[in-house]
Amino acid sequence: MKILFSISFLILCSLSFGQTIVETEVKSEIKDVTVFITGGEVHRTADVNLKKGRNKLIFKRISTVADHKSVQFSSEKEHSLVSVSAEVDYLSFEDNNPRIKTIKDSIEVLTHKIVDLNNERSAYQEEKNLLLKNNSIKGEQANLSVEELKAMAIYYRTRMMELNKIMTKYDYEVAELNTLKSRYQNQLYELNYRETIKSNQIIVIVDSETDQKIKAEIKYIVSNCGWQANYDLSAADVKGKLNLKYKAKVYNNTGVDWTDIGITLSTSDPNLSASAPVLNPWYLNYESLQNQSNDYWNGQTYVVPQKSQFSQYYGNAQAPQMTGFLDGVTTNNNWQNQNVNLNPQLNFTTIEVSELSTEFEIEDKYTIPADSKPYLVEVTDNELNATFSHKAVPKLDKDAFLLANIVGWEKLDLVPGPTNVYFADTYVGQSYINTRNVGDTLRLSFGRDNRIVITRKKLEEFSDKKVVGNNRKDSYVYEITLRNNRDIPVTIDLFDQVPISQDSDISVSIDEISDASHNETTGLLSWKVPLQPGDVKKYRIGFTLKYPKDRRIQVKQFRTISCPSF
Repeated sequence: MKILFSISFLILCSLSFGQTIVETEVKSEIKDVTVFITGGEVHRTADVNLKKGRNKLIFKRISTVADHKSVQFSSEKEHSLVSVSAEVDYLSFEDNNPRIKTIKDSIEVLTHKIVDLNNERSAYQEEKNLLLKNNSIKGEQANLSVEELKAMAIYYRTRMMELNKIMTKYDYEVAELNTLKSRYQNQLYELNYRETIKSNQIIVIVDSETDQKIKAEIKYIVSNCGWQANYDLSAADVKGKLNLKYKAKVYNNTGVDWTDIGITLSTSDPNLSASAPVLNPWYLNYESLQNQSNDYWNGQTYVVPQKSQFSQYYGNAQAPQMTGFLDGVTTNNNWQNQNVNLNPQLNFTTIEVSELSTEFEIEDKYTIPADSKPYLVEVTDNELNATFSHKAVPKLDKDAFLLANIVGWEKLDLVPGPTNVYFADTYVGQSYINTRNVGDTLRLSFGRDNRIVITRKKLEEFSDKKVVGNNRKDSYVYEITLRNNRDIPVTIDLFDQVPISQDSDISVSIDEISDASHNETTGLLSWKVPLQPGDVKKYRIGFTLKYPKDRRIQVKQFRTISCPSF
């Protein structure tokens, strides 16, 4: 029985240790990438020849920012997947990039030259030290003649000057070689970084029952990449059509270039949990829309494009705040601590997207180098319906402002992002669409319309100031004139105001408001003025103030500006 057991054990051991593993280095290509807001999923393909039995497939040149836990391996033919793992290959840098060996050799040659020069300089330094130690010209003789004294002084001076010049020359040569060596080292650091960040390798072990050729596919999640929505919104005229070009700025800092690949943009989260979701109570209140003013509910707030920076955003267009940085791959290698900008920082912002993720499959193929720079990708081109109107507050500004109410945008699965605004082929400025706070209609200002001429002036002949008993009565009359120089009809929302008394001694009587809608609480006057091409319309505002004659009221309003002071 013992003999039988021993034979069985030896047979099992021979089978176990006798199994050979065929190792194959696989050169795969990136076929397409799904780019998330932050992160991405890389899809690689390769043709692989499997041998019968166990095969070890090594997929090289994989980014070190790849999450090895996310690796998926598949093929269209039958096989048995044993394991998937990842490791960094630190030994193949020179094979992958021959320049590394060339630069290393150059650094070694320079190092030897610097050592030789320092040794030669050291010999001259010893000679100089010898002269300095024996600088007594008297010696054992009691007296020296003038000629002897002069000759020794000349020799000492001449030789010291020669030695100083020789050592200075050595110092310059060593400094130049050190500078050149430093440049080579910086180049080596950069090459090492570029090789390190793509030196990961994915190891897949599969069993095959036959020799066969398969088309292998691997997918994995990477960090250090992402995209930002970017739009061009343009209107040729005020006839009701706008063009919205949906674009994306895609960056790649994974260390591996994406060359002529298919791109899919996604708002999904690559780090989704495997736990089933749980619904929490859904509460509604008046704070559901943040940063809204009361004017928003009156439809008077619009997104205002800025030509310099995001300085003012009202209602549905709040500018994003920077909340973090992307530092890329971090390792403990000493070369990365050098003063070389190998991995530029990227600013991050916080945005809110719909709970239901969206994907945009880009028709054209793109090349996105791994240099952290944003590259523009065309997503879609859409025509939107809009109603245009004008708004004017001539008391504060003599110009009319062209406004657009854009409908249908919510069907486009937009992601918050900056928007370049154009009107009649003229750049208006840059806005920011925050889809969280925009309702069914996106309200956008297209800036000043100089073809609508508006004036507001005080009619002196109808305005006067007089004293009646103990009171002063001041009458004011203003006239607003609007002219439409466009060749199409326009509608202008015109606004002005009358004062409101906050003191019992001051009374305000309204004399004339030209059929305006009057809000007695705020004093706001408003008109909706239709103007045909070439039309001119006039409106008057008249009011009288009554107050004690020994008091003063400031009717004229002022604004504060900066000015030079000499």
